[in-house]
Amino acid sequence: MRASRCKTAAAATALILSVGTADAADVTLISVGGVKQALDKIIADYTAETGNQVKYTVGSPLMVAKRLADGEVFDVVVQSAPAMDDYAKLGGVNGETRVNAARGGIGMAMRKDATAPDISTPDAFKAALMAAKSIAMTDTAMPNGSGILAQRIFTAAAVMDAIKPKLHVVGLDPGQEQIAKGEIEMGFFNISEIRPSVKFAGAVPAPLQQYTVYDAAVTTKATAGEAGAALVKAIASPGAADRWKAAGMEPAH
Repeated sequence: MRASRCKTAAAATALILSVGTADAADVTLISVGGVKQALDKIIADYTAETGNQVKYTVGSPLMVAKRLADGEVFDVVVQSAPAMDDYAKLGGVNGETRVNAARGGIGMAMRKDATAPDISTPDAFKAALMAAKSIAMTDTAMPNGSGILAQRIFTAAAVMDAIKPKLHVVGLDPGQEQIAKGEIEMGFFNISEIRPSVKFAGAVPAPLQQYTVYDAAVTTKATAGEAGAALVKAIASPGAADRWKAAGMEPAH
C-alpha cells in the first residue's frame, strides 16, 4: 500500500514538472551593452521564477538599431529612449508594453593603483580634467552612446577646447585596456560599463551629469508575446531595483 502511494506521488510530481516544462517559453531579447550588467541578473531571476528561457543578444547602440531596422525578430528590446522612439516610428514597438526601466550616468575610470582626483564638485571636476595628461572617451558618432554624453559634460564644464589635444577617442573595451596598462590616464564611460580591469573613480558631479534613459518593450513581431511582456514587467519592476543599483544605475521604480 505504502509503495503504491509512493508511486502515485512520484507520478503526480512528474506530471507537475512536465506541465511546467510544457508551459515554459523561449524569449528572445536584444539590448544595448549599457544595461547588460543589470539584465544578466534580472534575466536569471526571471528564469528562476517563471521557468522561461531567455536567449539574450547584446551589442552597441548602432548594432542593435541596425539589426532591428533590418527586420530581425526579437520578442523584447531594451535600448535608449531616443532609439526606442526611432524603432517605434518603424512600427516595431508594442506601445502598450513600453516602460521606462532605468537611467545611467557617466563615471571616471582609472588604473586600479592610481590615486583618483576629487571630482565631487564642478570646480574639482574641471581641475581634474585640466591636470590630466590624457583622457579617453568613446566616439561621439555612436548614436546614443557615452561619447556624446561625455562631450556634453566637457562642454558644460567649459573645458572642451582646453582638453581637446589630450582627448583619445577609443572603443569602450580598447580604451579601458589602455587605461589599465597606464597608456591613458583616465576615461569617461557609462558607469555600468566600467570594467573590472580598471577602477571606477567616481561619478560626474550632479550639476554636470548627463544620463541615458533606457526603455524596455515587447516588439510587434514577438512570437512569445505573453512571456515577453512578463519579462518587460520584471525588468521595470520594483523587485529589480537592487539589480539596477548594483550596476551603478538608477531604477525607474
